[in-house]
Amino acid sequence: MYRFTAAGATHVGHVRDLNEDAYLIRDGLYLVADGMGGHDGGELASAAVIDTFATAWENNTEPLELFTLQEWLTEANRNVYDIATGRAGTTLTLLTNVLHQDKEQLVIANVGDSRTYRYRASDEVFMQLTQDHSAVAEMVRLGQLTPDEAREHPARNVITRAVGSALRLLADVLLLDAEIGDRFLLCTDGLTGKVEDQEIGLILASAATVQDAADQLVELALETDGSDNVTVIVAEVLEH
Repeated sequence: MYRFTAAGATHVGHVRDLNEDAYLIRDGLYLVADGMGGHDGGELASAAVIDTFATAWENNTEPLELFTLQEWLTEANRNVYDIATGRAGTTLTLLTNVLHQDKEQLVIANVGDSRTYRYRASDEVFMQLTQDHSAVAEMVRLGQLTPDEAREHPARNVITRAVGSALRLLADVLLLDAEIGDRFLLCTDGLTGKVEDQEIGLILASAATVQDAADQLVELALETDGSDNVTVIVAEVLEH
């Protein structure tokens, strides 16, 4: 089982009155959610996901298996859907350990356009691990937009998958191994929508601690734009 040290930070930004982002840090479970919906629907949606996973984690006494994690995702989707009957939803990206085919592995689950990245110190490589479920991301993948054009496109906030927007949830699930010293970044698009990946990677590589990294990334988002809520978690692998 991989062990981590982790820290998070969030800010409402310079424009909005309400922070619809939410995050969860437990010893071995890290989750970021970005809610969407009219009035306070987004705040309720992201909070429902956090509450679902926090309760499930606290009540779980066995090594987490992949099918159990998938059950939690299904439950979170149902809980959000029940709150707003499909009129609100939330992104989700999470990192945890699972037991799969008698092997302990890291797992990343992702729905929407919140992202998980990894900086690997041994080869100094920073990379995005998740794939955005959004209209502009699909256009980038099809070669219809460049990443820079996608940042300013009028449909940049349109996501194609969300927790709670439909009765059935389709989440991307990625199993992977890690090295001691790997730093994982989970974040909302309040960071990635305006800040270049290169700038994000430099902070993740150079910050002295995970809390320093989280604080610096939020501050960078606020300095660069700050028109959206911004939330990050930085988790560093200690050992396996």
